[in-house]
Amino acid sequence: MAKDWLASSMQPISTIHLTGELEGLGDDFVTKLIHDEFIVTVEQDQLARISNKLELELAHLSAGLKVVNLADITPNDVVIHFSSNHQASNLFVEIAELCRSILVTTGLYSQPKNLEFVDTIIELNDLIPSTNCQHFQSSNLDQILQLCYTSSTEKFELDLPTRYWWLSQQDAVTGLVGFVKCSTLPKGVVPMCGRREWSLSDTFDQLSMLYQRTLAGASGQFSLDHLQPSPVIGAGVQPVTDVVVGKRPDLSNLHEVMLESNEEGWRPLVPLRTSLMYYLAAKLE
Repeated sequence: MAKDWLASSMQPISTIHLTGELEGLGDDFVTKLIHDEFIVTVEQDQLARISNKLELELAHLSAGLKVVNLADITPNDVVIHFSSNHQASNLFVEIAELCRSILVTTGLYSQPKNLEFVDTIIELNDLIPSTNCQHFQSSNLDQILQLCYTSSTEKFELDLPTRYWWLSQQDAVTGLVGFVKCSTLPKGVVPMCGRREWSLSDTFDQLSMLYQRTLAGASGQFSLDHLQPSPVIGAGVQPVTDVVVGKRPDLSNLHEVMLESNEEGWRPLVPLRTSLMYYLAAKLE
């Protein structure tokens, strides 16, 4: 495995072409690609915004950021289109005819006929956004946050899923980089989510605790409850009858992709509490 990883790491760096809804998740992905010394192209209307945001990185790193040019695209390149409602733009379709293609989206569990031209569709599940923008947000987490605002005790009466496999935006970016580094893209829909299951109740408790501490920090009115260490919630031992089998999306293809760039495969590293802190910071700024 180490030999395979070393061989793949020596592959020539491709140019990565990005289209679609880049603000938020896509911006973080661009930042990671630049740090990994990829050449990145974006659409004309995105260039100024992203260049200003990454001014320091672009000044000191060898990687470049420029406007996409169809004449410069090679078969070894990768085009990645970000669309939370799984819509393909005309530019994405054109570039996908010239090189390998990836669609990053949500809520698409099978590949429809109009997207059969796409090599790989990455379906993000239970993403915890760390930026407050229009794209790739979590309506479920936003509803849970509303309960924190009102200190509601009726949290289980909402029409919300009872189980989640939360995925931090940082880990999602790491996963996306794994796809552009792999030698062969897997075909069809590849789910991406966290490995660990979290209940609605545990998620509410963690977010509520962080929200109350944030309010206390802003006002300077800490109580003993705020200052008392809060243990990280553990799954504990569950009766076999309580275990729901086969609910988590299949991560086998994602794991195989990640094995090409690291020896541990798909292993999200950002704890839930840290992810929720980034989420809260973005929502309350």
